[in-house]
Amino acid sequence: MTTKEIDKAIENHRSLTTRYYDKKTYKIGLNAGIFQADAKPEPDNRIPVSFIYRALRLMKGYFAKAGNITYSGDLMATLQQIFDDNDEQLVTGANFEDASAYGSGYELHWYSGEGQFNFETIPVDQAIPIYTDDLRPVLQEFLWHRKTRLGVELVTLYNDKEYIEYQRDQEKKEWIKVPERSGSHLYGKVPIVEYNISREKRNVFDHVLPLMDIYDRLISEVGNEHEKFANSILLLQAMLDDTTKDENGKTQVDRIGEARIMQGLDDVHKSAAYLERNVNDTFIGNTLDRWERLIYEMLCIFNPNDDSFATASGIAQAYKLLGFELLIADMEAYFSKGLQNRIYMISGHESFKGTGDPKEVTIKFTRNLPFDLEKMAQIVSLLAGGRSVISDETLLKLFPATLVPDYEEELARVKVQKASNRVVVDTGFGNEQ
Repeated sequence: MTTKEIDKAIENHRSLTTRYYDKKTYKIGLNAGIFQADAKPEPDNRIPVSFIYRALRLMKGYFAKAGNITYSGDLMATLQQIFDDNDEQLVTGANFEDASAYGSGYELHWYSGEGQFNFETIPVDQAIPIYTDDLRPVLQEFLWHRKTRLGVELVTLYNDKEYIEYQRDQEKKEWIKVPERSGSHLYGKVPIVEYNISREKRNVFDHVLPLMDIYDRLISEVGNEHEKFANSILLLQAMLDDTTKDENGKTQVDRIGEARIMQGLDDVHKSAAYLERNVNDTFIGNTLDRWERLIYEMLCIFNPNDDSFATASGIAQAYKLLGFELLIADMEAYFSKGLQNRIYMISGHESFKGTGDPKEVTIKFTRNLPFDLEKMAQIVSLLAGGRSVISDETLLKLFPATLVPDYEEELARVKVQKASNRVVVDTGFGNEQ
């Protein structure tokens, strides 16, 4: 890739960078939609409600919380140390956040020598992947474009053999190669792992942004109306009693100015009624509740504010969680490809080859759901009767992995425990029980 082609790739990426910053505002709870609206006469409240911020953390806690994703296989004896050195669980969580918020997450791999393998998440706004035009596109090159804290513009080009770093010459407006920060690598492919959570490489919330923006406008207008009414009361000071004081030495004017309330001031309330937009509070509340329910439903997650959820029966809760579980299962299928590619990336390095077969590594995902131990114990107790057609192994699988992490190991423990608890009795007839 020439420096002119690098400039063209960066220019083509600028529109995506703008979209990235819009999505980031929803990710951190400062929704762009409400702040981008045209200015209005005061009061002009802009109140973002951070549904997306909350939803992303629910998904991450349910799916990619540290400890929820585990690995097994002979190769893990070597890989585990590499994972620990790179805080694998935290990096995996960061990649899941990026894929969920922006559609893709990118992880850079490099080798420091003496068996030191490294990987870290690249900020999405700095990542410019370049693919082939095949039916199954392959990552052909990758640009890591960023600025240092001192404002120096850098770009590093990665391909299947080398990495080349360039620095922008501000006077000549051209890229200058930095030889001391360039070289070859031994991965045999572009040392970048991409993480996705859907086929289209989309995030989890773009489709609900119209609902989000409407909700923000609604609740902002409610705030505006309350402020207008409070301000209108302050304009009526001439009608208030500023002489008679209560037991605290406060007049009506003092109380209104400090608290902006009208409790006990019926005459003022009637006089100011024409300044208030008389909209029924129940109508406003029902409208906001309906939008909130739709937002959570369209995000395919359960509503954490649904009071009826905690008291519902097990089957009712299962139906409420069905959409969420189907969403996470689909996300798992795509995200796991990135985790597998990470293992293949490390094991494909020349200094790692021959250590083991990456195909033998098994990735296990554990959901992080509340668990009713008492109810499950009752169910297992009923199914474990002498005439039950369900095996002990199947019954153990009903329990969450946090309680029974390894079913085979647990069965072995049960057998040992039963053997140690067996009582031998001499019946006097030449046999024992």
